[in-house]
Amino acid sequence: MKHVDQRIAISGAGCVLATGWGVDPFWAAARAGRSGIGPLRARHFHSRRVVAFGHVAEDVQQRCRQEVPRNLHRYCTPALAWGVSAVGQALAEAGIDPQQGRLRLGLYGCQGGYTHPSLDAYAELLRDCSSELGLDKAGLSRRVLQERALDPFLVLKSLSNGLLGVVSLAHRLECEGSAFMQGVAGNQAALREACAALRSGRIDAAIVVGSGSELDALALAALVRAGVISANGTEAFLAFDERGRGGIAGEGAAALVLQRCADLPTAAHVCLVGQTAHANLDALQLPAESTDLLVCTASGEPEQDRRLSARLGRIPAAHVGAAQPLTGILSAAPSLVDLILARSAMQAGYAPPLAGLRYPVDNRLPFVVGSGREVPIRRATVVGRDDNGFSACYRLELAS
Repeated sequence: MKHVDQRIAISGAGCVLATGWGVDPFWAAARAGRSGIGPLRARHFHSRRVVAFGHVAEDVQQRCRQEVPRNLHRYCTPALAWGVSAVGQALAEAGIDPQQGRLRLGLYGCQGGYTHPSLDAYAELLRDCSSELGLDKAGLSRRVLQERALDPFLVLKSLSNGLLGVVSLAHRLECEGSAFMQGVAGNQAALREACAALRSGRIDAAIVVGSGSELDALALAALVRAGVISANGTEAFLAFDERGRGGIAGEGAAALVLQRCADLPTAAHVCLVGQTAHANLDALQLPAESTDLLVCTASGEPEQDRRLSARLGRIPAAHVGAAQPLTGILSAAPSLVDLILARSAMQAGYAPPLAGLRYPVDNRLPFVVGSGREVPIRRATVVGRDDNGFSACYRLELAS
């Protein structure tokens, strides 16, 4: 019986993050151990307790907005524009032009930051309807009732399939599509559906994209209440470090293009060869074989990271790193960014340092401390964990 190659290759990647526009700046920051996290900047609120955030820079936001057709701007929040840009980058690297119609495509989106009303939307509306004489109530009513200034696309930061719609319209995609929730669970569901569609032969290339932002007072307050981010003035995300004081939120987008290895020209490809998930990290099936690089999430809180390290220590890894200290905790694309980091390391043959780490919570794990290392990386493992405990594990191989 003829062997059928079931491996799925990552043929393209793109991102818009606190590290800048594109994979190259992200990888450069990873190599240097240089975080993109900075002081919290918000137009309509301030905080003495939450003082840092992984911002997408203003010039990067403007660049992304210019990539969106003007007729879509009304429905396009900044996060959706980042998603459009990330998909464009990934398609360009994969050498895919959707307008040529040679390939059957699939689009699978994960959207973050849309489950709460946006204070910015209300604040801007009230500002526009105010003058020295006070609030123009008639003008406010006209904007809301006649001009639909607060329709669901603006109040809820776009619907859960808004990213799917805007990306498909901006890139003129005619394909199957599915919208998923945010976080590690959403990323895992989107990647699983994409791989299943490729292996079944329904499509020839899959686009998986996640985009979102938690730069909103209500969102940040919810993250503080859940214990996800620090409320004690923490300025740096110190993962797996005894000096850690909690997490820091971030924003951005990431996209991957997946194709069957058998359909690609003979060359070195980073292939997704396995993925598992479980509602409880302790029950998550982890690989027994050795891995050259382990990329994993962290909380930034020493005791929690110490418990996580004990679990991850069961994976025989040569080097351990993380992406969150570079970008902050991402609502929509956490696992996609981890996969981009692992893929970049495999392509470069370089294990990047874990940014900011000086005093590891567990010296038994081979964290990359200080400077990176030139080493061959043929196998990598990515382990992501949501704060509700849901976890996913991906295995990557460099194949030729």
